[in-house]
Amino acid sequence: MKKILSYSLALGILGSAMFIPYSNASAASLSKAETAVKNAEKYAGELKWQISYETTKVIKTPDMKVFNATKSAYLQAKKEISATSGSEKQKLEQRLEDNVGVHYERTMGYVDAITSGNKIAALTKKFQQQYRDEPTADSTEKTYHELSAEIRKQAKLLYKVYGKSTRDAFLATFKAPAEKVLDDAKYTITAKNDLRKLNTLVGQNANQVVVENQVNQLFNSLDKIVEDEIYYTLFDEYSLTIRKDASFLAQEKELKQFFATTTDLINKEDVEGVFNLYNEAYPDYEYLKKDIQDAFDQFNMKFELLDVNVLSILDGYAYVEVTDRMTEGTETDTLTSVYLMIKENNAWKYFDIYDAY
Repeated sequence: MKKILSYSLALGILGSAMFIPYSNASAASLSKAETAVKNAEKYAGELKWQISYETTKVIKTPDMKVFNATKSAYLQAKKEISATSGSEKQKLEQRLEDNVGVHYERTMGYVDAITSGNKIAALTKKFQQQYRDEPTADSTEKTYHELSAEIRKQAKLLYKVYGKSTRDAFLATFKAPAEKVLDDAKYTITAKNDLRKLNTLVGQNANQVVVENQVNQLFNSLDKIVEDEIYYTLFDEYSLTIRKDASFLAQEKELKQFFATTTDLINKEDVEGVFNLYNEAYPDYEYLKKDIQDAFDQFNMKFELLDVNVLSILDGYAYVEVTDRMTEGTETDTLTSVYLMIKENNAWKYFDIYDAY
């Protein structure tokens, strides 16, 4: 009996000895975890203001010393909390995430957005320089598409930045300027693409309707280009391309012959012959025959055809720039006009006249 009592007493003493150190260890772990959380909260409190545009008034990389200190304190606190248990552990975990983790994650998103924004800004600068120097170059067009793709790729990170005012500042700093330069150049790029399609169609010997539809699409793009230098550069490229088209060349030949005939009839003072070259819709057509006769009666001029430049042929209409040398007695002058021609009954006629470009 004494042995049993002694054994039971020994177990009780041993149990007490084991229980007391465990409680002390748990309390120590909890205290250590709370201290670690408070330390992390201190750094996070400083960090959160560095990613607020309302506070900084500028988009810039946050102080990386503070960021790294917050990160270290945050990870250390997570480690200390993992050594605790029960409801207090859950409370500390929630507190750490609410007061530290959220700012750490937002800062990582902020830093990623700056990296993305800088990529957009670098391509924007490159494209601006290329467009300034060689707006119609293939390399410029290539960068245009690269910048457009970069905006689509990186903008999603800009939209993830926390805080509306900060997010708006990111978009205004990086995305908006890039979109502006793309918008300014879009008609040039569109016209180049239209030219490329036209060149392909001509190379494939596409029928006249298809080619002319593409020319019309190109002209719509060209009309929206503000810069004259770019417009005329691309128009010159069009002129070279369209002269590979058999249908255009055949009609160009017809028009050149038409103006050669006009010059010959004028020099012969053939009133009826000249009058028959005009369409009834020509301005002041009802007075035209008399005007021709009066001109022949009043002036003794001779004409020499110097140049015929067919600018375009679309849907039975052609714009043609014509340069003549006029001689009256000892006086000579050069006149350039642009005529709108219409093809009726398979013959070209004057439809309207404009000042030269």
